[in-house]
Amino acid sequence: MISVLSHLPRSLAGRVHTAALVAVFALPVAASGQLGAIEGLASRVSDLGFYATFGTVGDGGPIESDAFGVASYGLEVLFEVGAIEREVGVREPSVDSVQIEWVGMVVERSGRRADTTWTYEVVPAPEPAPRMETLWTFELGLGYGEISGYRASEPGIDLRGVVRELPSISLYASYAPLGFYAGLRSGFMRLQGLQLYLDDDSSPITGDADSFLAGVLVGQIVEVLGLDFFVEGAWTVRDFHSVEWSAPPPASLRSIDLTGWSVGTGVQFSVGG
Repeated sequence: MISVLSHLPRSLAGRVHTAALVAVFALPVAASGQLGAIEGLASRVSDLGFYATFGTVGDGGPIESDAFGVASYGLEVLFEVGAIEREVGVREPSVDSVQIEWVGMVVERSGRRADTTWTYEVVPAPEPAPRMETLWTFELGLGYGEISGYRASEPGIDLRGVVRELPSISLYASYAPLGFYAGLRSGFMRLQGLQLYLDDDSSPITGDADSFLAGVLVGQIVEVLGLDFFVEGAWTVRDFHSVEWSAPPPASLRSIDLTGWSVGTGVQFSVGG
């Protein structure tokens, strides 16, 4: 085999060798850094939640809710990202103001005899640890959900498909003493299996659309038998402003807006330390 480096100028060949060595040693370092970040994030997992919601979309538009409303279900992994604590109660005073700590041992030999000297030191006793109470906890949620239960409001149009959140990202602030929380939600969503049937044509018109969601929410957590049940109300913007159809659709369905209110409930399982 002919070496390409042998035909390069000596200075350039040296740079190529140096760059190759840097790449060889940098790849394990980068991989190690990514694994460390993943392990650090995994160590902060606090809860795993399952939820179901029911809601409506805006009235008077081309999209309306089914008879049972717009329904969604999914799961969410929660990561603890911070907390605010306060000291509660009065610290119990220490019984003794000082304490004795062992410093070392000296063994002296004299012939067949050995004498051992133990050395101790008198130091101030440590202050008792305060009792702390958590006021606020802050969590990051990564969720996956599926939404269905909507239809075209115009007669003669059969609209089918589901919305999938891939994923949703939420930031929660919870007031621990009352179990109340509020949060913001965003994320990526996609229309899956979107089909449009018209009365005068049996073949469906397929569609595809991506967008981002945004919402605000408030909720209440109640602990029952060691499980955290929650009830949550939310306003979420889900607007697919432009849908790519396989054929020209009715003018009213060039975009699909599923913005509306929802009420949800679910349960969380603690999986953290």
